[in-house]
Amino acid sequence: MRHRVSLVLFTVMFLLCQTAAALSLRQQLALAEKEDDTHAQIELIRRILNETPDDAELRKRLAELWLAVEDYDMAEHTVREWAEAPEALRVRVFAAVLYVRDQRKDEAVALLEGYLGEYPANLEITEQLAGYLVGVGEEQKAIELLSTAPGVEADAGLLLSRAVARRKLQDFANALNDFAAAERLDSEDEGVVSNRPSFERLRAALAGIDAAGAVLASKPDDLSARLSRAYWYLFTGAASGLALEDAEAARRIDSRSVAALMLFAEASNQVGDLSARDALDKLEVDVSKPVPAQQVVDRLLRYDLDLAKDPKDVSALVARGRELGDHAQQYRLAMRDAEAALAIDPSKTKARADKISALAKLGRVDDAAAELRALEGSKPPREVLARSLSVLAEAATNLSQLDTALEYANRAIEATPQAQYFKQRAAILQRLERFADAEADLSHAKQLEAGSVR
Repeated sequence: MRHRVSLVLFTVMFLLCQTAAALSLRQQLALAEKEDDTHAQIELIRRILNETPDDAELRKRLAELWLAVEDYDMAEHTVREWAEAPEALRVRVFAAVLYVRDQRKDEAVALLEGYLGEYPANLEITEQLAGYLVGVGEEQKAIELLSTAPGVEADAGLLLSRAVARRKLQDFANALNDFAAAERLDSEDEGVVSNRPSFERLRAALAGIDAAGAVLASKPDDLSARLSRAYWYLFTGAASGLALEDAEAARRIDSRSVAALMLFAEASNQVGDLSARDALDKLEVDVSKPVPAQQVVDRLLRYDLDLAKDPKDVSALVARGRELGDHAQQYRLAMRDAEAALAIDPSKTKARADKISALAKLGRVDDAAAELRALEGSKPPREVLARSLSVLAEAATNLSQLDTALEYANRAIEATPQAQYFKQRAAILQRLERFADAEADLSHAKQLEAGSVR
């Protein structure tokens, strides 16, 4: 077998040689353990074992450290050259080598299962096997293992493993119970701490899922409840398939619902349905954008319901388009609503401004500029014109068209000399290296915000 010693270890060896001669190797090891310096511990243990090769505890520790740094070759070598290595350590190391390095996962699982058949009380091997079972999609087997193994109820790590497996199987209530038990045992456990946000999210989602489910039990065609449950399923991070079922049902209830379309897009994206993604692209949904906050979905649903009653409700179209553009970042859908509103009422300046914003966000600056000319021809309110000019200034800046961006920023200030537009122009001037002018704009913006300039 080829021995691989990293450059890091050579560096550590050199540094160790520079330490005070008064410190023994074991004293240096104690310091390395205190500082949690894994590579230093490895090198020091190797040097100690050269002098005292019969130290079983250090040999065991060395094998574990090689696993910790994911050097499976050296972990295997350490165990193979140690004839008296404990069987549990051999099984643990060889299973890790099979599972991770060799990708022979079924053999790794079988090795651990065979060992536990003889020694069911070994919780370390139990935890390793449970993790491997979850890794190969055998969550139910992991749960059964962790429900029958002795000592699980008193081990925070094993309870957490069972909680994770149950969450994957959408057994949310029992997953939360297991996580709560793990927290009670050891709230500072590394795994408990790192998983706490996801289980807190699950706890919040479960209340929403249950509330929506109660409504759907008697009213299966309730669009609001169907969308709410789809949203909360997505929020769990572990139920995209269930979310997709609810989103599809919502679209059958109202095929024009933008809220249903967006949740359907996110669920399809999470389950990896490529055919659905192609279809969604044709429907102008940007699947790269995350699902918006619940409040945004709720507002979109309200506009959906208004438009279901009256598809020519211009105010609802404009409001939904603004929500789609400003908060959901679905610019193509926002532009579609703006165009629908303009088709009904070409004089609707807010719809024209929203179309300009959507085009600019999509990088279609020339098209947005053409729409700006149409907006200017309709004599819009000055604040509407300023907002559109600012949006174009931002788009031109993003494209590094700084002279064009400066022109738009100048015109926005002429239309409405507000602090935000002076700040925007200052940023453009800084990129043009006109630092004195930028500083003057920032100073003026500060005065406007303080109310000292009218």
